[in-house]
Amino acid sequence: MRKNRCGFMLLEAILAIIIVSICLTYVAQSLLTNFRTGLRFQETARSLMVMENRLGILYATNGSSDVLEPFAQSLKVPYESFSVSARTDAINQNLKKITLSAFWPRGRKPGELDVATMIYIPDEDQNNS
Repeated sequence: MRKNRCGFMLLEAILAIIIVSICLTYVAQSLLTNFRTGLRFQETARSLMVMENRLGILYATNGSSDVLEPFAQSLKVPYESFSVSARTDAINQNLKKITLSAFWPRGRKPGELDVATMIYIPDEDQNNS
Protein backbone atom coordinates (compact mmCIF):
# COMPACT_ATOMS: atom_id res chain seq x y z
CA MET A 1 0.00 0.00 0.00
CA ARG A 2 2.84 2.34 0.76
CA LYS A 3 4.26 1.85 -2.75
CA ASN A 4 1.05 3.09 -4.41
CA ARG A 5 0.99 6.20 -2.20
CA CYS A 6 4.54 7.19 -3.28
CA GLY A 7 3.62 6.85 -6.94
CA PHE A 8 0.55 9.02 -6.40
CA MET A 9 2.65 11.75 -4.71
CA LEU A 10 5.14 11.68 -7.61
CA LEU A 11 2.30 12.13 -10.09
CA GLU A 12 0.94 15.05 -8.05
CA ALA A 13 4.38 16.68 -8.00
CA ILE A 14 4.82 16.32 -11.79
CA LEU A 15 1.35 17.80 -12.41
CA ALA A 16 2.08 20.70 -10.06
CA ILE A 17 5.35 21.44 -11.88
CA ILE A 18 3.58 21.36 -15.26
CA ILE A 19 0.82 23.71 -14.06
CA VAL A 20 3.33 26.14 -12.52
CA SER A 21 5.48 26.13 -15.68
CA ILE A 22 2.44 26.89 -17.87
CA CYS A 23 1.43 29.75 -15.57
CA LEU A 24 4.96 31.16 -15.54
CA THR A 25 5.06 31.01 -19.36
CA TYR A 26 1.88 33.10 -19.58
CA VAL A 27 3.18 35.58 -17.01
CA ALA A 28 6.49 35.95 -18.90
CA GLN A 29 4.65 36.49 -22.21
CA SER A 30 2.43 39.09 -20.58
CA LEU A 31 5.41 40.97 -19.15
CA LEU A 32 7.19 40.92 -22.52
CA THR A 33 4.08 42.25 -24.28
CA ASN A 34 3.77 45.04 -21.70
CA PHE A 35 7.43 45.92 -22.16
CA ARG A 36 7.04 46.14 -25.95
CA THR A 37 3.90 48.24 -25.58
CA GLY A 38 5.76 50.59 -23.23
CA LEU A 39 8.59 51.01 -25.71
CA ARG A 40 6.15 51.71 -28.54
CA PHE A 41 4.36 54.26 -26.34
CA GLN A 42 7.69 55.97 -25.57
CA GLU A 43 8.53 56.18 -29.28
CA THR A 44 5.13 57.65 -30.06
CA ALA A 45 5.39 60.19 -27.23
CA ARG A 46 8.87 61.25 -28.37
CA SER A 47 7.66 61.58 -31.99
CA LEU A 48 4.81 63.79 -30.79
CA MET A 49 7.31 65.98 -28.92
CA VAL A 50 9.40 66.24 -32.10
CA MET A 51 6.35 67.29 -34.11
CA GLU A 52 5.25 69.77 -31.45
CA ASN A 53 8.74 71.32 -31.49
CA ARG A 54 8.74 71.60 -35.31
CA LEU A 55 5.23 73.04 -35.36
CA GLY A 56 6.23 75.63 -32.74
CA ILE A 57 9.15 76.72 -34.91
CA LEU A 58 6.88 76.92 -37.97
CA TYR A 59 4.26 78.97 -36.11
CA ALA A 60 6.92 81.32 -34.76
CA THR A 61 8.34 81.92 -38.25
CA ASN A 62 4.92 81.95 -40.03
CA GLY A 63 5.95 78.90 -42.02
CA SER A 64 9.09 80.49 -43.39
CA SER A 65 10.70 78.53 -46.22
CA ASP A 66 14.06 78.80 -44.35
CA VAL A 67 12.72 76.41 -41.69
CA LEU A 68 11.03 73.98 -44.09
CA GLU A 69 13.08 71.10 -45.45
CA PRO A 70 11.40 68.95 -48.14
CA PHE A 71 13.84 66.07 -47.57
CA ALA A 72 14.21 64.10 -44.34
CA GLN A 73 16.46 66.07 -41.99
CA SER A 74 18.13 64.44 -38.96
CA LEU A 75 17.61 66.13 -35.62
CA LYS A 76 19.96 66.95 -32.76
CA VAL A 77 20.31 65.22 -29.37
CA PRO A 78 18.13 63.85 -27.71
CA TYR A 79 16.16 63.21 -30.93
CA GLU A 80 19.06 62.03 -33.10
CA SER A 81 17.20 58.88 -34.16
CA PHE A 82 14.38 60.99 -35.65
CA SER A 83 14.29 62.72 -39.00
CA VAL A 84 11.67 65.27 -40.11
CA SER A 85 10.59 66.59 -43.48
CA ALA A 86 8.15 69.41 -44.18
CA ARG A 87 6.16 70.62 -47.15
CA THR A 88 4.13 73.78 -47.63
CA ASP A 89 1.26 74.56 -49.97
CA ALA A 90 -0.14 78.08 -50.35
CA ILE A 91 -3.91 77.96 -50.04
CA ASN A 92 -4.34 81.68 -50.63
CA GLN A 93 -2.52 84.92 -49.84
CA ASN A 94 -2.93 84.57 -46.07
CA LEU A 95 -3.15 80.82 -45.53
CA LYS A 96 -0.50 78.10 -45.80
CA LYS A 97 -0.93 74.36 -45.37
CA ILE A 98 2.08 72.74 -43.68
CA THR A 99 2.61 68.97 -43.83
CA LEU A 100 5.22 67.44 -41.51
CA SER A 101 6.48 63.87 -41.53
CA ALA A 102 8.61 62.31 -38.79
CA PHE A 103 10.51 59.03 -39.24
CA TRP A 104 12.38 56.87 -36.73
CA PRO A 105 13.81 53.32 -36.73
CA ARG A 106 11.53 50.65 -35.28
CA GLY A 107 12.12 46.99 -36.08
CA ARG A 108 11.59 45.87 -39.65
CA LYS A 109 9.30 48.75 -40.59
CA PRO A 110 10.33 52.30 -39.61
CA GLY A 111 7.97 54.39 -37.51
CA GLU A 112 6.23 57.27 -39.23
CA LEU A 113 3.98 60.10 -38.09
CA ASP A 114 2.36 62.62 -40.43
CA VAL A 115 0.83 65.91 -39.30
CA ALA A 116 -0.86 68.64 -41.30
CA THR A 117 -1.83 72.11 -40.09
CA MET A 118 -2.77 75.52 -41.41
CA ILE A 119 -0.91 78.73 -40.64
CA TYR A 120 -2.68 82.05 -41.01
CA ILE A 121 -0.43 84.98 -41.93
CA PRO A 122 -2.06 88.39 -41.34
CA ASP A 123 -1.56 91.09 -43.96
CA GLU A 124 0.70 93.18 -41.68
CA ASP A 125 3.09 90.22 -41.27
CA GLN A 126 3.31 89.75 -45.03
CA ASN A 127 4.31 93.40 -45.45
CA ASN A 128 7.15 92.95 -42.91
CA SER A 129 8.66 89.95 -44.71
